[in-house]
Amino acid sequence: MKKKIILATLCVLAFGFTAKAAVYEYMPTPGDMYDLDHDFAYTWGIDWNHTDEVIHGAFLTFTNIHDWRPESDDILYLNMLDNPASGLTQYYDNEEVGDYFAGQGTPVGTWSDPAGSFYGPGVDVTFNLGSLGLLSTLNSYAADGLFGFSLDPDCHYFNDGVKLTVVTDVPEPASIMLLGLGALGMAAYRRKRS
Repeated sequence: MKKKIILATLCVLAFGFTAKAAVYEYMPTPGDMYDLDHDFAYTWGIDWNHTDEVIHGAFLTFTNIHDWRPESDDILYLNMLDNPASGLTQYYDNEEVGDYFAGQGTPVGTWSDPAGSFYGPGVDVTFNLGSLGLLSTLNSYAADGLFGFSLDPDCHYFNDGVKLTVVTDVPEPASIMLLGLGALGMAAYRRKRS
C-alpha cells in the first residue's frame, strides 16, 4: 500500500512540474526592414518581457525574400546581439562589402539568393536558432529583457516581412497545485481504506 502511495506521489510530482508552451511573435517596424536596402546595415532590438520563461525554440523567418539581381557578392549577414538599441536602427554603410557588424554578437549565418531577380520569385527563409545550437546564448542574451539581431545586406533584398517566433515553457502553478491536492486526497482515501 505504501509503495502505491509513494508511486502515485512521484507520478504527480513528475507530471505536476510540466509546463505549457507559449508562442510569441515579433516583427520590426516596418515589417520588411525597408526591403533591406544594400546602402544600410540594421540592428533590431527586441524588448523581452518574459524573463521568467525559458526559450526552447526560436525561428527567424524572411517571407518572400529575393535579391534585385544576380551578383557574386550578394550576401545577407546575420548576428544575434545581446544589447542592441530597442526597435529598428539603420546604419549607413555605402554598400560596403562584408559584415558591418563582424565581431559583434554571435553569428547566426548568411544567406544568398541563388537566382536573383527584381521581380522574384522570392522564397521563405527560416533560421532555426535551436538547430543552429544558439538557444543557450539566446536565453543568456534575453535574461536582462533585451536582445536582438544585426543584419547587413550586401545587396538589396526585397521581402514581404521579417518575423521572429519564440517558443517558451511556462510553468502552470494551478495545475501543480491541483495535482498535488489530488495526490493528497488519494493518499488520505487509501489510508482510510486500510
